[in-house]
Amino acid sequence: MIITTKDKIKQVALSIFAQRGYEGATMNEIAEGVGINKASIYNHFKGKEDLYLAVYEDVARAYDKQIKRMLKDSENMEIHDKLQYMFKEYILFYYQNLQNSLFWTQTLILTPPEIRKKLYADILKREEPFQKRMLEILEEGMRQGIIRRDIPSKVLLSYRAMRDGLLLWMRIVPELTGEWIQVFWKDFWLGIKERNDYGDGREEAPGGLNLKWNVEHPLAKGVGNEYTTLCLICKQEFAIPFTDYRYKDIKYNRGVHHVCDDCGKMVQEECQKATGLSAGLVDVWEKIMSQKK
Repeated sequence: MIITTKDKIKQVALSIFAQRGYEGATMNEIAEGVGINKASIYNHFKGKEDLYLAVYEDVARAYDKQIKRMLKDSENMEIHDKLQYMFKEYILFYYQNLQNSLFWTQTLILTPPEIRKKLYADILKREEPFQKRMLEILEEGMRQGIIRRDIPSKVLLSYRAMRDGLLLWMRIVPELTGEWIQVFWKDFWLGIKERNDYGDGREEAPGGLNLKWNVEHPLAKGVGNEYTTLCLICKQEFAIPFTDYRYKDIKYNRGVHHVCDDCGKMVQEECQKATGLSAGLVDVWEKIMSQKK
């Protein structure tokens, strides 16, 4: 496929706008990236703003296409599966198309007000079908007793905050690979689902950690109800009490790793010696333990 000069200009401009923003990008830098002189850009675009808007249109069109695909593919899925599928696919799409993701950030936050004003109305219009469909899914889930009763627009805002927040951290922290999407999704789902069962299966997190949940409702036997897991260090099974029956919040949870009291105390002491920090500030235990292996 032959790429036209105009398309090449937009490709290079996308990369530079994504990295430097509208005000940080220069036409000279874009021309140099394409391998043409600056004057040649004006054969295709009136100026930097016109070029930025053309790049925006391409990025927005790719977004529209992705949203339509997600909605179509999930059309016949159950409520839980619809929400999970769109959560995952959205993150993966922008994780794999980093420049588009960065460009959106620049557009929504850092673009000069006069340009941002032009784009906001268009963005809201493009968002409308997705927003409408997501609210319908959440409302249907509440009617069916699958999702707890709440204000649908508030739940949707939480959904998007979790989704976009994870995407941001996956861009910043290389260790947060795609498998973490499932971990964060479970946390979100436990927060919005109607709590009528607590399951009897096992849940897995990256690194092979398995959590074995008690079958009974945590209030069935009072405050002492708990679940068991393996200590990351000594590999012995130990019990962790529920601290919140609705979300299954857990004690001794360091990220997705679980450490018993004895090993936790030992690790804290070693960290304090190595760093000089107080116990409350120690958050480097994984690094220290990995050096001991």
